Amino acid sequence: MTGTPLKAVEGQLVAELRRTLGWLEEALDSIGDGLVITDAEARVLWCNAGFVTFCGRSKLLMLGEPLFSQLPRSCSGQPLLDATALQGKVGEGQSGRLTGLLSQDPLRAVEIQWREVKREASGPLVFTIRDISLLLSNAELQSRADLANERRAESETRNAQLREQQRSLAAQVVECPVTGLPNRRALQNRIAEALADLEAQAGQVTILFCDLNGFKEINDLYGHHVGDELLVEVGQRLQQGLRSGDTLARLGGDEFVVLTSGRLDEIEALELGMRLQQRLATPWIAEDYLIRPSMSVGIAGTTDPEIGIDELLRRADLAMYDAKAKNDPKISHYNDSIDLEVKRTIVLKRQLKQAIEDNELELVYQPIVTLTDAQTVGQESLVRIQSPGRPALNPSEFIPLAERTGLILPLGRWVVREAMDHVKRLQRLSRSLRTSINVSPLQLKQEGFASWFLAQAEERDLDPVLFSVEVTEGMLIDHPEQTTRELQHLRQAGVRVYLDDFGTGYSSMSWLAKLPIDAIKIDRSFAADFLMDRRKQTVLQSMITLAQDLNFTVIAEGIETEKQHLGLLEMGCTHGQGYYYGRPRGYSAD
Repeated sequence: MTGTPLKAVEGQLVAELRRTLGWLEEALDSIGDGLVITDAEARVLWCNAGFVTFCGRSKLLMLGEPLFSQLPRSCSGQPLLDATALQGKVGEGQSGRLTGLLSQDPLRAVEIQWREVKREASGPLVFTIRDISLLLSNAELQSRADLANERRAESETRNAQLREQQRSLAAQVVECPVTGLPNRRALQNRIAEALADLEAQAGQVTILFCDLNGFKEINDLYGHHVGDELLVEVGQRLQQGLRSGDTLARLGGDEFVVLTSGRLDEIEALELGMRLQQRLATPWIAEDYLIRPSMSVGIAGTTDPEIGIDELLRRADLAMYDAKAKNDPKISHYNDSIDLEVKRTIVLKRQLKQAIEDNELELVYQPIVTLTDAQTVGQESLVRIQSPGRPALNPSEFIPLAERTGLILPLGRWVVREAMDHVKRLQRLSRSLRTSINVSPLQLKQEGFASWFLAQAEERDLDPVLFSVEVTEGMLIDHPEQTTRELQHLRQAGVRVYLDDFGTGYSSMSWLAKLPIDAIKIDRSFAADFLMDRRKQTVLQSMITLAQDLNFTVIAEGIETEKQHLGLLEMGCTHGQGYYYGRPRGYSAD
């Protein structure tokens, strides 16, 4: 009788694995480049749809056959790739890259890269076949232009006029050395030309300022060589998504700018931005890592030829930062309110930084109670800022700003120390309450945060079981390895982990069973109107039941009335927090 459930579970796992593999197959088939996996002798074991299209043969006919015989021949009739190119022994991490010319008119060329999967003893090889015709076309034009410049320079006399011209040419470097795209100087020249055209004929100049999301993390995780390869890949993908006459340039770092041709209204510019985002969204494989690039886009347009190049770029840049703060699609059009918001943010940042430096911070504490008897069993620490002579800053404003600017790190360290000092004071008064501390994504992403947190408790001779940390779903799902490692370290020492704002983020049931958490805190938006909203009541009941089935403590936030208290108690919720039990208060009020 015990065998039947086990088989059922195994069947479910197999079915789930098949579905996952099917999704992976679809994702790899959506990549435009050809992908092939072979054994150590280059016999085809697997390939995606891009490779099937490139070769023009059935996948079934290619499996088990040598890769060399499947590839088309070069324009000279020679094989694109043969066994002599694969040098090195299995296990030595062999890799290589070559370029093949399929035809000259029209120009069609491909780049073939391969590398050995080092962790497999059998030495399988992964091949990538990419169309680089457009890149070679640009390179050929650039080569011809360079050759013409050299011949002209050789024909001129070597006098002061020649030296002056050479200095001028040296100052006009117009190509990004990594991607081969026009650089900032070239872009400025082309924007200047476009604005000059507006003086001659009415029209519009529109630019899209594109910034990669999380590029620094990619550099930190995989190395700058992978980051450079990604920049090249991004440039190629964006170039393929542009219209005839549009210009793509790389300003530097992870910033790309598109200068459009012709008049675009807001809808057309938005559609172009979304199309470029979609081009970028296809997963990219680098050194056995699957990277999912994404970007934020700021749009600025003008019909005024007198606006100035720097001002137009500044507006698009501001719109891009506004887009980063949005949910998908991360695209924003410039308007005057963005300028006002930026100025306000600058003032707010200055005030926040000064408050941290001048120690104008305060922790207040809101009780967490058991719903059966309303007894206080814990408390959440909340940071407040009171600057003399200035209005109090709203946490809903300064916490997100601190996250964006990195000020959350010194602020977060102060909160941890102050909360622990508060618990130590309670101990001297023979009182003890589990105190929860909100932890930001930036804090958890720091290697060794858990060790530092526990060291602070040890320094004060405090048992870690007196504390809990509150984290959000997005933090755990976006950085699963790092955050899980730090949180598991804390849990092993006795610190509890609360999943905050539950119900407003991913809320994936499959994720709940994997996350290193002890309790969920149901977002206050559910408590606010569940008594009047039947569907929200049903969702709330489902969340409580699910959490209890997973042995999680359930804490409902935002309880303000007795009816809400009784309704949640009837649903089986065990803990609550809100104005009904007490407002946040400072230590002096204890």
